[in-house]
Amino acid sequence: MARSITELLEFDRVLEMLADRCHYSVSAERALSLGPVSDEDQVRYLLGVTREAVELLTGHIDFSVGGVRDVRDAIEAADRGSLLIPEDLRDILDTLQAMRNCRRSFLQINQREEPFENLGEFIEQVQEFPDLETRLGRTVGSQGEILDSASPELSRIRSQIKTSHRRLLQRLQRMVEDGRITPALQEPIVTMRQGRYVIPVRADRKSQVPGVVQGTSSSGQTMFVEPMDVVELNNAWRQLQMEEEHEVERILRALSTAIGAEAEGISRSIDAITALDIALAKARLSFDLRAVEPFLDRDDEPLPGGHSGHLIRLREARHPLLDPKEVVPIDVDIGHRARMLILTGPNTGGKTVALKTVGLLTLMTQTGLFIPARDGSRMSVFGGVYADIGDEQSIEQSLSTFSSHITRIIAMLERADDDSLVLLDEIGAGTDPEEGSALARAIIDALLERGCLGLVTTHYSELKSYAYVTEGTDNASVEFDVDTLKPTYRLLVGVAGQSNALDIAARLGMPYQIIGEARSLIEPESQEADQMLDEIRQRLSAAELAEEEASREREASRKARQEAEEARREAEEAKHLARQEARSEVQAELDAARKLIRRLENAAAAPPPPRPQPQPKPQPEADAEAPKQNGRRKRRRGGKPETPESAREQVKQVEEQLRTKRRQQKAPPRRDDTIRIGDRVEVPSLGMTGEVLGFDDSGEQAELLVGSFKVFQPVAMLKRKSGPIPRESGRTSIQVPVAPRVENEVHFRGMRADDVMHALEEYLDDASQASLPWVRIVHGKGTGALRGIVHDILKSHPTVSRYHLAEMQEGGDGVTIAYFKD
Repeated sequence: MARSITELLEFDRVLEMLADRCHYSVSAERALSLGPVSDEDQVRYLLGVTREAVELLTGHIDFSVGGVRDVRDAIEAADRGSLLIPEDLRDILDTLQAMRNCRRSFLQINQREEPFENLGEFIEQVQEFPDLETRLGRTVGSQGEILDSASPELSRIRSQIKTSHRRLLQRLQRMVEDGRITPALQEPIVTMRQGRYVIPVRADRKSQVPGVVQGTSSSGQTMFVEPMDVVELNNAWRQLQMEEEHEVERILRALSTAIGAEAEGISRSIDAITALDIALAKARLSFDLRAVEPFLDRDDEPLPGGHSGHLIRLREARHPLLDPKEVVPIDVDIGHRARMLILTGPNTGGKTVALKTVGLLTLMTQTGLFIPARDGSRMSVFGGVYADIGDEQSIEQSLSTFSSHITRIIAMLERADDDSLVLLDEIGAGTDPEEGSALARAIIDALLERGCLGLVTTHYSELKSYAYVTEGTDNASVEFDVDTLKPTYRLLVGVAGQSNALDIAARLGMPYQIIGEARSLIEPESQEADQMLDEIRQRLSAAELAEEEASREREASRKARQEAEEARREAEEAKHLARQEARSEVQAELDAARKLIRRLENAAAAPPPPRPQPQPKPQPEADAEAPKQNGRRKRRRGGKPETPESAREQVKQVEEQLRTKRRQQKAPPRRDDTIRIGDRVEVPSLGMTGEVLGFDDSGEQAELLVGSFKVFQPVAMLKRKSGPIPRESGRTSIQVPVAPRVENEVHFRGMRADDVMHALEEYLDDASQASLPWVRIVHGKGTGALRGIVHDILKSHPTVSRYHLAEMQEGGDGVTIAYFKD
């Protein structure tokens, strides 16, 4: 049976790579069933979704749908009215919580100027089920167990079971320790048979322990007896157990019904989460392949032999399944100048790889995947992609290799049209060369008539000249290095390939006479054509080298412009910052001046304090009266005469204070002249002598070295002593830092990994310095990636002695408790 186009081009392997990058099992399953679409608008939408996913993960690499379970069967069963088991309820609870967390995380990220519209449509379909989530959380534990909090009745029954069980065991324990019964026991233990508690009694002394025999040992020497004194207690205990089973079944039935009522909304949410995860997987694949978004294009102005709508213009395209370290990028241009590209060259030269690369990147584009190529690569959307690749022989129909190729080409010709891409490997091979060449040209003519875009590979030299003279076709070749006798795998468009058979034979040691004879047998026209092709290659190589050099120069120029622009921007920012700082300083000085003026005005407005009047000296009455009246008229605030000289003096004082403040911002504060750095001083409050190390900004506090400790003391309280303190070579200074106030709980949910690493280390240092015995680190459950980062830091932090996950009621897997060393 003939393989499909996806199998021929190995597109299924690309889908496997995509599935491996899904974080949800349902997404991985659906990824394997994806395929290309032929509607251009749909392709644009799919590429837009992938583009948004790439942007999302670029800024938030940890975002994922982790924690979602495959609960489709359970949801469907609940919708049919079936009873779900506790494990199903646990999976559904985990899924609801994971979908809620994913939705809220996305909505928080999406609060920006340009939101992710396409991904946002997926999130809009994700519902939250708070009531159902609360009921499930109250009912089922992390291991799938039914909790006592599932219902008041269940809590009551389980409390009674514990009490009944304790009484039962206490009664049996007293019996096995009773000296009257102990001789009759095989062992003084309590065990179970048939779901009831019994004691092992020797068979020959069974009459000493009245009760119900619930079983015997294999040897018959021991009888397991339920003493009559505990039969009622056993019955009560078993009755409570049955009541518990009935209550648990009632709870499961009620929850199953509630889930069934929400089945449609849950299924719709799962579908949306699946679509989101596939988009994220496409983004992860594009990162790994170093892929770019292809530009969808239609050639509206082709050359005379080009296609009127479609084109493929790949730049540095790479086969996605080959080792990226070894694969050689190729440039392909089909559609603008020619509709059909005829590729020639030696075996193992890379012709088939080039053909598959074109086909595979076309399918990837039409599936919404980015392609491994350089930015600027252009693709068209085709209604059909057809290929005949490899030596696929149909054993069932007993067809030869040639026949199987022809059969596929016939089917291709029946469906191909101007909206098709055709890929033919070794066209016309497997038969007589002359007839095969003629058939190949006729098939290409038929494809050109249908308007197809295509790439064909061949060994036939006749097709080289055919491509030169036939409108709509163009030559291409894979380069071969004659010196190394190895292909370079580079694709040269516009140049036909050479066989190089005689050159290869000569380098391998073929006698010169034979090589010369072979050359003489070649038609002169063929030799001239080969020489012309060789000259074309040399010119093309020189042009490529010149283009590479020009490209490097353009890149260097671009980088220089970019660096100059960055330098200019940094200078502008520095200038702006300096201007802001200068304005801030002037504003601060102005505020200080205003405060000083207000203080002067307030002081002047206050009445002057009374003071004794001096006895005036005797003088003439007229001369004494004038100064007195003039003094009253010209008295200023504060009791000073208001004269122009005094006003200017006040202004000078204000200006001097402003200048002083400027000097204080630019120079160290003025120190007390009587005590200087290095002076030996007496500290009366300590009764000790110390050395002055420095002063604080106010100049009122001096930093002293007293013995081996550093302290601050008021300068006014110090007494200067003659001579500096002799320095000791081994002296050390000890400063005791003030312990910071630190909370014993920190939250990191929703933070990026890099931010968490720095913040957690800083928090642990502060908590240890604050002498906290332990701390709670809330990192959330999610995929566990954040928890792993937290544990790695705790494992290597020097102040942490041990750590563990919190108990379930305290946060479970979402919280880690860390203890500090004593």
